[in-house]
Amino acid sequence: MPQSLTKPFKGILYNKEKIGDIALCVCPPYDVISNIRAYYEKDELNAIRLELPMATPSMDKYNNARETMEGWIARGILRQEDKETVYVYEQEFSIEDAVYTRRGFIATHKLSRDRILTHEETRKKAKADREQLISTLKTFTSLIFGLYEDREQEIENILISSKKEKIYDFVDEQSVRNRFYRMTDAEDMKQLTSMMDQKKIYIADGHHRLDVSYRLNIPYVPLYLTNMYSQGIVILPYHRIIQFAKKKNLRKILSSMEGFIEVTKHDYIDKDSLRAVFPMINESGRPSFLLYSHEDPSHIYQLTETAPIDTDKGVHEVLKKLKVNILHNGILKRLIGAEDEEISFTQDHYESVDLVQQGSLDLALFLPSTTVDEVKSIAENNLYMPPKSTFFYPKILTGLVFCKYA
Repeated sequence: MPQSLTKPFKGILYNKEKIGDIALCVCPPYDVISNIRAYYEKDELNAIRLELPMATPSMDKYNNARETMEGWIARGILRQEDKETVYVYEQEFSIEDAVYTRRGFIATHKLSRDRILTHEETRKKAKADREQLISTLKTFTSLIFGLYEDREQEIENILISSKKEKIYDFVDEQSVRNRFYRMTDAEDMKQLTSMMDQKKIYIADGHHRLDVSYRLNIPYVPLYLTNMYSQGIVILPYHRIIQFAKKKNLRKILSSMEGFIEVTKHDYIDKDSLRAVFPMINESGRPSFLLYSHEDPSHIYQLTETAPIDTDKGVHEVLKKLKVNILHNGILKRLIGAEDEEISFTQDHYESVDLVQQGSLDLALFLPSTTVDEVKSIAENNLYMPPKSTFFYPKILTGLVFCKYA
């Protein structure tokens, strides 16, 4: 009988009798935390001490995390479940007055490059850090986030109807309501894992943790999985903000786009002006972006592609059509001539406008969100998107469950 590709596991959870409020113990995954100290100060039992440990005078940060984890287990603050289970995780959140619920499940999955597909190139420094942490703890402190294709929502229906026990129900610092359950019926889990075994997995977040898992030859790794065609899937864009090392004239920047980009000028009065033009790029039939410049703060420039931008020879057709690639590698790097070190990333378009007006930035360029179909197409063609192409919102919290692999 073939071995299942999807398996329940015995998670390590905080002991509710020891911690009080779980909301004080969770944190975002390591790669989106800008203020580490805030989580250290939030609670002495916050998962940040395992996810982003600090060195002490006598111990490096990885062994400090190991000692912390072993201490929490010895004191009963963390404890491993008695039975293998699948966890169900729901996040209810609002964006622009619309309410969404993203529902997924957490199980372990057999590593397979044919079945688990990626879309993002990994960076050596982050990979080395995660490898050292995971191998020292023999534990995944945060989860790999994946998508599966289920237009009929058959798996999601199992998650809704299955017998389960609620573990947590709380609102986090992002005003996201988090509901976390363990499944209790073996038949429900068998049906779920059997259905999942037939599907490919498209990685949304956690490429470094996945790559490390291959390097460490870990047979089964923990993933949070959700249906890519669920109503609760929200991908926010990473906008590009530019600070040139050597100033570039706005007229020359715009003239560099001639023959490839149609430029339309819109008045900028206040932040409502920006809100009014965003639908124009979201709904455009052609790839379209917004540019805001310190040199002309009274206007927003809409940039719409009219002809493919000459990029490197042999670029795949899928990448040529990918909006974030057109902006990042086409407009910014090829036409404007921006260097990598001059480009930064943000999700806050209003703050970006403020920084441009203040002169802290030269340009802000705004783009539409990448779609799940674009993620799927990139992954299926073994391609990579430019850096910071997708921000799946909200993030999967660290601290709800830990997974020991050895």
